[in-house]
Amino acid sequence: MKVYIEHLRAERERAQAESKEAIRAAERKRLRDSRIQCDTPLVEQIEALMRSLPPAQRNRLWTMEEFVARLHGRYNARPCAGEVGIALRRLGWTRLRDWSQDGGGRRVWLE
Repeated sequence: MKVYIEHLRAERERAQAESKEAIRAAERKRLRDSRIQCDTPLVEQIEALMRSLPPAQRNRLWTMEEFVARLHGRYNARPCAGEVGIALRRLGWTRLRDWSQDGGGRRVWLE
């Protein structure tokens, strides 16, 4: 009988521990920032974008507006151009100006 009672106590303690852990998990989920729209960092988004494109499109000059239109921001639908620029520099991209007749001096990015 004593073994049975000890077994019941152990089961109750285990159930209480599981219940406490479930409450903690629910609290962590509730406290998660609800403003976050995209958890993927911009560097990873840019790498995925470049992997998804054929070489002819990947190896051309890109404008900042093209990047901003294709990427997702953390708190907004579109990322800030400054954050995109920082991510591009981390990936080794360089910024230059297109002084051709069609470019008109606009800034472009080259991998």
